[in-house]
Amino acid sequence: MVTGSAREVGLGYAFARQLAAEGLNLILVDVLDEELTSRVTELRTEFGVDVRAVPCDMADTNAIEQIEQAAGGVDIDVLVCNHMFTPADTPEILDMPLEMHRRMIDINARGYTDLIHRFGNRMRARGRGSIIIVSSGVGLTSSPFTGAYGANKAFQIGLGEALWFELLGTGVDVLVMVGGLMNTQGDMFDSYPQWLISEPHAVVRRVFKAVGRKHMLVPSLPNRLFLLAQTRLMSRRRAVVSIGRFQAKGLGKSD
Repeated sequence: MVTGSAREVGLGYAFARQLAAEGLNLILVDVLDEELTSRVTELRTEFGVDVRAVPCDMADTNAIEQIEQAAGGVDIDVLVCNHMFTPADTPEILDMPLEMHRRMIDINARGYTDLIHRFGNRMRARGRGSIIIVSSGVGLTSSPFTGAYGANKAFQIGLGEALWFELLGTGVDVLVMVGGLMNTQGDMFDSYPQWLISEPHAVVRRVFKAVGRKHMLVPSLPNRLFLLAQTRLMSRRRAVVSIGRFQAKGLGKSD
């Protein structure tokens, strides 16, 4: 099962393609109904696997019931929690409407918890399975101008690391993927240093190699070095200031 998998250039679809290439049947979840239908058709045609689509909004508290119904009669061996929401105009925390904050928490925090609790319990009962939690480096460092998003990513990291430890010896692997900037957003990242931009298919290959071997993975060397500088070589205050200036320049918010 892969959530956030409808966009052709997205990381979720890269996960889905790799799994399909290995012969696994799929359940794809996304709010983008028409794009999701296209991805399902492509995967069925190219790889000959069974693919089920679940168009739903993870902000809806009933989404987990829709997903569970679609997964009826099958065992989920691999769960990739990849869906996310953050406003494209990157408002500051106090400028973002409260309803948008609540929607972000529902999608990026509660939605992950719902999926992990429902299908993680089934994996533990069977004694096998893999859970991949797609988080971000901003969950380790804070991120002015995308602060609410970073806070949700910190939640995912904390949840995933604790889950990894609690499931040791059960046969269920947990991997927290701490991603950086990826080539999934068109020209949105053109103002950022291009050496920091990773290709999603390369990221996916590294993630699958790490499952069962690591509890956390930063899949690109440039981002590992970037995070090393921010989390080990700088004070917390200096890191936040540095990241804030980096974000302001990249997002065009500098005066």
